[in-house]
Amino acid sequence: MTTFQHLIGPHLWIKRSPEWNAVMEAVALPLFRDHERQTIMQWVDLETQHIDWNQIHHAAERFEPESRILLHVAHALFNGGDCQLAEIGELSSAGRSAAILLIGQRYR
Repeated sequence: MTTFQHLIGPHLWIKRSPEWNAVMEAVALPLFRDHERQTIMQWVDLETQHIDWNQIHHAAERFEPESRILLHVAHALFNGGDCQLAEIGELSSAGRSAAILLIGQRYR
């Protein structure tokens, strides 16, 4: 079972929602440590389809800068907004690849 599959569990509707799919793909990225993923997921309620982005960003203040940027990208994609290209430019090669993956998931 992949990390993505583990995170979404029985909530297969996520695959049909580009916004949610991009967020869950972001959280499943190997750039996040398991404890960071657990911290993020406590603020993601798949049952009620609600994400408390304020709490996620507050908790992410302790994460690596690259992880914080990817969360900002996921947040922007979830809200239908565009990502700040300047922020993406601060990512490593792996981080940029991940951001491109997320953007592709959102606009598939």
